[in-house]
Amino acid sequence: MNILNLGNCIKNGNYKLHSKFKNVHNYTNDDELVSLVSSKIGNGPNNIVLNNLPLQAEQTLSVTKTTISIGNNALHFDPIGLHYKENIYINNSFELLSGIDLIIDEITDKLSPQSLGFLLFKKNEIFFQTTFERAFLSRTKQIMQDFNFENLPQIAKSIKGLGFGLTPSGDDFNCGVLYALNYLNEISDQDLSKLINKYYTNSIGTNLISNTFLKFAYSNKYYENFYELLKALKHNIRQEISNYTNKIVGSGHTSGSDMLTGFIVTIKGVLNDKKFS
Repeated sequence: MNILNLGNCIKNGNYKLHSKFKNVHNYTNDDELVSLVSSKIGNGPNNIVLNNLPLQAEQTLSVTKTTISIGNNALHFDPIGLHYKENIYINNSFELLSGIDLIIDEITDKLSPQSLGFLLFKKNEIFFQTTFERAFLSRTKQIMQDFNFENLPQIAKSIKGLGFGLTPSGDDFNCGVLYALNYLNEISDQDLSKLINKYYTNSIGTNLISNTFLKFAYSNKYYENFYELLKALKHNIRQEISNYTNKIVGSGHTSGSDMLTGFIVTIKGVLNDKKFS
């Protein structure tokens, strides 16, 4: 078992097992979340990527400057950390929207059925059949009917916690929105920092995993697959756009689909909002 990559936002200290899945073992010190992941999941600010993830999750994890101890197994590493430095931003709004359309074309029939993908594709509403599912659909559509630049903070508060899965759809959607707002802040003449701060504040709930993803989206710190998608978008490499889009929508029950939906809806919605122009 060897360390392939270490995120640069992992704090030294002792952690206990929080939750475990096939490709992810999550650990917490009650404030921070650190994830042991397989190479299938890839790099991330709080990820420790292993060539072989233990079949049985250990109960404890300890991090020092040069050592990761997983139970009684001590692994040594060079404290390099994960850094993304390449410019991934498309400054021309028309070109950016054209790139977003490429992603939409790619995900037309690939989004998780019970994700918020119905905000992009109305036909996906047919996947919501039970009373609870129809209520969720109706509530989400009601929240999103007045989507505009000024209403974004209220949308964050209204949609958080809604949906299915370990990280609810609304929380993952909010992550996508925060990534989109940070992206737009980089390419716009407007300063969106106050809006980003308010959106983030309104997004935070009680779910540690959701809050971790939200924190990194707010801080504009990327996980590998999403970063690589934006890089492919910047350079208009269609095969890579397809490759990383598929990896994202395949992540979690609906998580990747919800996050990508939030990103797309926000980029398109804000750029087409006259109040933003």
